[in-house]
Amino acid sequence: MSFSLERTTNDLQDEAMAVAEGAAKAAFGTRFKRVPRALFAKLSLPVISVIAVVAFVFGATMDVLRKWAAAADSIQRETTLLSFWSLTLHEYVLSFTTTLAMIMYLCCVYRDPGRVPAGYAPDPESLLANGALVELKRKGGSRFCKKCVKHKPPRAHHCRQCNRCVLRMDHHCVWVNNCVGHRNYKSFFLFLFYVVVSIWHATSLLASHAYLAGFASEPTWRDDSEVYRKQHRGASAASAIPVGVAEVAALTLAVPLTLALTLLFAWHCYLVSRNKTTIEHYEGVRASSSSGAGGNVPPLHATEGEARHPYSLGLRANLREILGPRVLCWLAPGCSIAGDGLAFANVAEYGKWKRARARREEELTLS
Repeated sequence: MSFSLERTTNDLQDEAMAVAEGAAKAAFGTRFKRVPRALFAKLSLPVISVIAVVAFVFGATMDVLRKWAAAADSIQRETTLLSFWSLTLHEYVLSFTTTLAMIMYLCCVYRDPGRVPAGYAPDPESLLANGALVELKRKGGSRFCKKCVKHKPPRAHHCRQCNRCVLRMDHHCVWVNNCVGHRNYKSFFLFLFYVVVSIWHATSLLASHAYLAGFASEPTWRDDSEVYRKQHRGASAASAIPVGVAEVAALTLAVPLTLALTLLFAWHCYLVSRNKTTIEHYEGVRASSSSGAGGNVPPLHATEGEARHPYSLGLRANLREILGPRVLCWLAPGCSIAGDGLAFANVAEYGKWKRARARREEELTLS
């Protein structure tokens, strides 16, 4: 019975997809025939849940702002809470941050995290001869994926869920139904930044509205609270109860989300400041360089006196590696980290680059 039901569901999905592809072909041409399949293939239950929760909290918060606007109009002044920010500015800022967060989220969902090019075959001996840093397996030797039957570039790892190797893999995230890697890590980081700003903003507005609507007792809030009570009494019972339940539900969702997303964003701020991935933090990096002491660069979690993480170049350089060379564009929407994902700046090569730059500056000064 379950097999028959599953087969029927798959048949319905295939028929619906065929209809969508036919409609896209008729409307936009053969080139866009596969667009519906590409769009709906990523819409898993967790992805739909994230979009639904963000839309619900955003809608409830905008409804609160509309109530505040009605209350302010009824008493011909702004509420006490909004003495510094106008209601319009609240709406614009919340809409702006939420929109950017969702753009970055969709970019993280639909952007390929990075594939290992066909025919990629590094030459460790020549790289070591040039003083470059080469990642090694734990038992020594170049890194090779037996499942993909390919050489693995530095910082690449095999994802069991995606069934392929991913460039600069950070982790596989079920909430984006995708790996977070070289091509979409910046969008993931910016999504966390914008959604944290947005959720803190929404939570503060929802909490303030709950306080004003039912728990205000101080004299400075009394007038505002009376306005809200009169407004709710004037509405019909059928419309007042669902609105109140929606606001409480939105606040109940927003509070734990605010804490969880803030902690997650703080964790990735730490990783960016060290130029690490989540996998590198927990598993470490084994590398070799002809310029290192004894030719070996120790793994992560280095103790005092040992070498640091081989890709950590200092705070400013690490931020530029992840967010881009232009500081003013660090928070601008974008998906990919600069570079092809096959080679990364590291302590072995960065030191030579700094010495060469200092030499050039010294030559210019002497001349």
